[in-house]
Amino acid sequence: MNIAHLADIHLGHRQYGLKQREDDMSNSFRATLQLILKQDPDAILLPGDLFHSRDLRPKILEEAERGLELVPDEVPVVVSRGNHDENLTPREVTWLNYLHRREHIVLLEADLDATPEAAEFTPYGDQSETGSAGFYDIETESGTARVFGLQWRGARTDAALEKVAGGIESTNEEYGEPDYTILLGHFGLEDEVPSLGGNITHAELRDVREVVDYLALGHIHKRYDSGGWIYNPGSPEAHSTREARDDWDHGYYSIELDTAGDGYDGPGALEHSVEHHHARRRPYFSPPAFDVTPYDSFGELREAFHDHIDAQRGSLEAELHEEEFTKGGDLREPMVDLQFEGTLQFDRGDLTIEELAEWTEEAYDALYVQTNTSRITSAEIEELLSEIDDDEVFVDGRLRTEALEKRVFETIASESQYSDYAEEVASLLGDAHRMAKSGEAAEDIADIVTERRRELFPDATESVSIDVPEDPLASDDQREPAESASGETLDERSSTEESTSESGEVPSTDGGDRQ
Repeated sequence: MNIAHLADIHLGHRQYGLKQREDDMSNSFRATLQLILKQDPDAILLPGDLFHSRDLRPKILEEAERGLELVPDEVPVVVSRGNHDENLTPREVTWLNYLHRREHIVLLEADLDATPEAAEFTPYGDQSETGSAGFYDIETESGTARVFGLQWRGARTDAALEKVAGGIESTNEEYGEPDYTILLGHFGLEDEVPSLGGNITHAELRDVREVVDYLALGHIHKRYDSGGWIYNPGSPEAHSTREARDDWDHGYYSIELDTAGDGYDGPGALEHSVEHHHARRRPYFSPPAFDVTPYDSFGELREAFHDHIDAQRGSLEAELHEEEFTKGGDLREPMVDLQFEGTLQFDRGDLTIEELAEWTEEAYDALYVQTNTSRITSAEIEELLSEIDDDEVFVDGRLRTEALEKRVFETIASESQYSDYAEEVASLLGDAHRMAKSGEAAEDIADIVTERRRELFPDATESVSIDVPEDPLASDDQREPAESASGETLDERSSTEESTSESGEVPSTDGGDRQ
């Protein structure tokens, strides 16, 4: 028996506001399915985040259907819900329910409210009458693999897993023991990628391991596996520069099932052999961070920066030629991540990062250049920190962070084009910072910043933009040809749209950070 496992497709993610990146998500989905189908699978597993936005524009639903139509009718695509697949408001039908009823997918979810002790799982039946099922049996000559689904539960995942273990046991007692058991889940493991906020420990999976041979995970976009039974493939596309790092694998698993040997420690009669495969995705390139410290003027810095970028062309070319990043043998325009660090020796207002980004975009023939100047400080700020009176920022030995932030914000504002209103701008930065820390919605922060900015600078008419969901009723751009695994052409170049990154930070108006 041959089964494939992929996750975190995020159809509809228009990263950095770029239509090409939205197309990349669809192209990567289709290309990955085409690679999987070459291996003649008996089923395809997809544990969560087929979609990026909870409310879909019609075009994105169409992209999902076009991709799923590549899969033969006899090969089930078995799906569970991820956090991005959830609805913004309670509804009886989600788009995954719709795809289930249209027989594009088999949607699995646990009934966690049926009894206090255990989850209930209903067998797959007539999908025209039901919006989902609890379990699905993959039946081949090798035996029966039973797939259960657990939908996204967030902070309640640990409690849900306790019920799931009991529910699987009682389901198998009622419907017969399968030869192999799979559970789809959408959560991270605390011990595997701790910096990404995994909320489940291995101890909380002990009961699940008693009844499950293969835990098919999604949610974390980095490939990892654990214990010989827990597998997370990584998203087909990288969704941030961090995810694009060399130590982050992205792709899918192929799973071969055969009769279990004497050394197999799982509950089933079949055991697995698992292999990871890279997806075909757009390249990200990150040159070494550029140190601004040695330069006394922007002119000197710019000349050195050009040399710095030119020196990395060989590394860029090598990356672009890797099979994972090519399109039918053709090179693809990269995403470029520029990192700056060090102590700035001249006025921050003279540091036009946007000019450096535009030059890099042309030099590297890049689709998009993202910049990050968060590790740059100025000589004035370093001097400020050394000169701040302890009585100003410490009370009874405790740091008054609001006082320190105010002084730093005032210094930053005084070095920018807003120097005439340094105190007012510093106050606004502090308000926005406090709103963000308290969990205020991005739209509300943007409205406050826009309103105050217009009061201070009436001639600046642009509104502040923070990465918020697009209007689902907005008209779509003209559709560009999709890319297949064989590398059919896609015009990946379009006019750059003013946007922010997925981090939701407001871009500076002096050509500073875009991250």
